[in-house]
Amino acid sequence: MSLFSRPRLYSPLPLRVLLILIGVGQIVGAVGLVGYLSFRNGQKAVNDLAGQLRHELTARIEQELQGYFETPHEINRLNADAFAQGLLDVNNAEFGESQLYQQMKIAPTVALAYCGSAQSGEFFGVLRVPEDGTLQLTYSNQSTNFLRNYARLDVSGGRSFFVRQTDTPYDSRQRPWYRAAALAERPTWTDIYIAFTTGLPNITASLPVYDRAGRNLIGVCAADVVLPEEFRAFLQDLEIGSSGQAFVIDRQGTLISNSTDEPLMTGSGETAEPLMATASQDHLVQATAEYLSTRFNGFEQIDQAQQLRFDIDGKAQFLEVLPFQDGFGLDWLIVVVVPETDFMAQINANTRNTVLLCVGALGLAIALSVVTARWITRPVLDISHASNRLAAGEMDQQVDPSSIAEINDLAQSFNTMSEKLQASFAALQQSEATNRAIVDTIPDLMIRANGEGVYLDIIGSDRLQGLHDGQHFRPGTSVHDSLPTELAAKRLRYIQQALTTGKLQVYEHHLLVNGQPQDEEVRILVLSTDEVLIMVRDITARKQAEEALRIAEENYRSIFENALEGIFQSSPNGHFINVNPALAKIYGYDSPADMTTHITNISEQLYVDTHRRQAFKRELEQQDTVKDFEYRCYCKDGSVIWTQIDARVVRDDQGQVLFYEGIVQDISERKQREDELRRQLEELQIEIDQQKREEEVARLTSSSYFQEVKQEISEVDIDEFWN
Repeated sequence: MSLFSRPRLYSPLPLRVLLILIGVGQIVGAVGLVGYLSFRNGQKAVNDLAGQLRHELTARIEQELQGYFETPHEINRLNADAFAQGLLDVNNAEFGESQLYQQMKIAPTVALAYCGSAQSGEFFGVLRVPEDGTLQLTYSNQSTNFLRNYARLDVSGGRSFFVRQTDTPYDSRQRPWYRAAALAERPTWTDIYIAFTTGLPNITASLPVYDRAGRNLIGVCAADVVLPEEFRAFLQDLEIGSSGQAFVIDRQGTLISNSTDEPLMTGSGETAEPLMATASQDHLVQATAEYLSTRFNGFEQIDQAQQLRFDIDGKAQFLEVLPFQDGFGLDWLIVVVVPETDFMAQINANTRNTVLLCVGALGLAIALSVVTARWITRPVLDISHASNRLAAGEMDQQVDPSSIAEINDLAQSFNTMSEKLQASFAALQQSEATNRAIVDTIPDLMIRANGEGVYLDIIGSDRLQGLHDGQHFRPGTSVHDSLPTELAAKRLRYIQQALTTGKLQVYEHHLLVNGQPQDEEVRILVLSTDEVLIMVRDITARKQAEEALRIAEENYRSIFENALEGIFQSSPNGHFINVNPALAKIYGYDSPADMTTHITNISEQLYVDTHRRQAFKRELEQQDTVKDFEYRCYCKDGSVIWTQIDARVVRDDQGQVLFYEGIVQDISERKQREDELRRQLEELQIEIDQQKREEEVARLTSSSYFQEVKQEISEVDIDEFWN
């Protein structure tokens, strides 16, 4: 039986009979409904009117509260910024009162705007005098011995004259408004308390102020709102029937405000306490509060607007209660209660109904229902029969269109569904074949197991030999049956971790199979709340390759570190990526790290002739290799040596240059030998040339012609020659 199937308790009705019953039932129902509605019409009118009035009143009260209690937080934000920026001198009270003065002028609902310092409890603020509404500066700090001083402010917010000084030290850090903000670390409201200045019940919006780094508390800014004044006047101005009441309470049942003149505090002075709504002298307020407390088992359970009806002394009362929360800690209830007698003036419901015409309509409805049922059910039966054949596996089903638009749409939808089902079945078969091919291609052993490690299904048991074959590894067995104790516990631990975290778990383990080492990688993927897919792959070959690669890298590193020639890797922009100790030694550096740290521009710091660096790069770019390239270079100590470099370009898959690498040899001694040999050759050439000249002179002087000339010259009389 299907999970969603239910036992049939009755035989299904034919559609034709059902349509007739529906038509007749509608007529009968209409007659009864008209009578009932006529009876309830008057009462509903009263309820609707009362509900609209209550909803409108609570909405107006909520709107007023929002505006009434948003202003203090706006003032706090402005003053906190000024405090943090040093524009309010809270600690010394030397400047800043003009800003507070302007705020108090534009916010008549605020009784006191002020800030307290975390340094020593200093206080600085501007208050509204309850008697005449004038504004005064009040402050306390070390200069006043922490006694509150009061000074009159002029029309521009400047100090006019000293008024008075209290005789009780004032530490703002000990006040409820300061503690509430410091503890909450965000904007908040205090509980109702008696104001230090006015002696009236207050509620205060406070905001912690932090330094510019946002870590250290430097004080708290706050604004006081005196509860019984403006808001109570607003409630009293509301039109709540002739005897209705509106009041606001907190979650403990404390009366915050109401529309009567009843005092909101009991007692006086230090013993004054807020009045509980259930202790109100107003009978309507007191009875309503008791009803709400009893119905909801206290006031904390009321979390949404409620429209209720209850009786007081046998008289019905319409009640609406609406939670009010401002996001800063206020959590109050707005309550509006109106006696039903305020609405029941001259409401008389007309309860007479005419039902005689319904009898004729009933007969006509039966006849029309029979004809309509036959006309509608014929194409529906065709669709029903085609659906049955489709469910039996005959996918190629089509139904004829109907003249009824809705049934015609149904027929077209059925035909479309039939075509899509055919395509879906074909796609499903193809998908199954593809998935099966993928599963068969994957070299991993795949196991479906539950949270206890019991194997539910195994695919590819022949892909890993050794532990994963035999009678101990088949559906119904567990990890403890097929694995050594340590590996079984490890696998079960990862299964539980996967089910707990919902994340893929991957680990490796090493084992011996028939005396041969074997490494396996295990992946565990969550399939359901208590089922996982385990994929096991033999990674022995990969591990062996990694080990061989590690050995090769160690060999390369050994060659690199111990080579007599300098070996390097450098970037095209002219800094060394890697050098070996031999290269650092050639250039006179203490270590490879010392060399790579100091040389940041090879062309300027290493090459004596910078154009040779450009020639080196140009030859690399053209040929990708350089052989026997010689150049002069600077050592660390400034000396110049000759080096010879063989290098090549290393590129990535896209042909971009990654770095240069090569071998460097110090050829300074060879260059010196070459220079010495060149000098010796030049000297030898000079000696050879001198000897040749002497031999030529000897040959000329020994010739017969030279002798004849010499003889003739000797016979010449010099004096006679010149005369």
